[in-house]
Amino acid sequence: MISTSSIPAAWRCAARREGNRKVKEGHARDFGDYIRATPDWVAPALVLRAPDIFEFEVKEEVSGTQFGIISFPTDARTDLRILDGQHRTLGIHLAIRGIAADLEKARSMLAVAKKNGDVQGVLDNFQSQVDKLTDQRARLSRDRTSLQIFIEDDQTAYKQMFFDIAENALGDTSSVKARFDSRKVVNRALDGVMKHALFKDRVDLEQDRMGRGNPNIVGAKQVAEIIRTIAVGIDGRVGRRLEDELDEGELVEKTNNFLDVLLGAFPALEAVADGTLTPQDLRTSNMLGSTVMLRVLAGVYAELTDRQAFDDEDVTEFFGQLAPSMAGPLTAASIWVEHVPDNVFTVGSLSPRSRRQDLKTLRDTMVKWALDKPVWLTS
Repeated sequence: MISTSSIPAAWRCAARREGNRKVKEGHARDFGDYIRATPDWVAPALVLRAPDIFEFEVKEEVSGTQFGIISFPTDARTDLRILDGQHRTLGIHLAIRGIAADLEKARSMLAVAKKNGDVQGVLDNFQSQVDKLTDQRARLSRDRTSLQIFIEDDQTAYKQMFFDIAENALGDTSSVKARFDSRKVVNRALDGVMKHALFKDRVDLEQDRMGRGNPNIVGAKQVAEIIRTIAVGIDGRVGRRLEDELDEGELVEKTNNFLDVLLGAFPALEAVADGTLTPQDLRTSNMLGSTVMLRVLAGVYAELTDRQAFDDEDVTEFFGQLAPSMAGPLTAASIWVEHVPDNVFTVGSLSPRSRRQDLKTLRDTMVKWALDKPVWLTS
């Protein structure tokens, strides 16, 4: 185990060397923010490579495994190289540096407030910030992370080791992350929504992309996106304040109400729910097989129910008017090609384009249809 407070030195001497991958500071900063905000943070061991510069004092041996104290000369620290953990190493460095900067600022504001004779409530607020940052710094000085060290002098062999680690690493998909990251309220609502009749046993728990032959209608990633859209709209985000304010039970209820509306409005989705139409056949014949279209419909539902005083029956009626036009592939005479601006749809497609601006354009257009009730839609 190694103290996190000693990692900045390891970063300066071991990173940015030949054979290390390019480090993305934003990714490292995200990890630093994570360990600052999460007292029970978890991370895999850092993996280093070095020549045989170590001394090992054996303290105990159990079943052939030796336990003891490892040490190396201070002037040999530049011989260390990172095999795996560049972003975690830099992230810890940035976290410690960030705490120091924030603490200096908080102390300065407290001093100014005292000098100005501010009310006790203001002083208490600044003192609370100082105390919080001091505790955070003390926690990081106590925290430990595991360390593995490979003894290897050959630079070519070292580069091969680095490649092997990167080549054999299995990156988690967004669907897997959504299922296991319980700190986010949207993810905690997943299980309740995946039990809905439309999604039950039809959610891919591993893959993010729904290929044509996938027997599932959506992935867990898309379910999470639908829940988030129901909560904050197409272009909203769940920040720290909303994480505390949103209730997962209410999110489940509202999202399931939206899914009930879909089943009531679109016969094709009702057929999927009752097992008479497969998700594969839906994807080849109807835009409702598009996860992008489902998310846009969630955005329209959220806009109409939250801001336009529509109830679920009103939205069901409106979506029902769209149902015949969902069949595809789209032709030039389709309402989606004729009446949606900015070429969000193209002839022959079964899905809108997925750029953020396209999603907003489509959502706004559909909301306008619901409010204006154009003759070509209602006739």
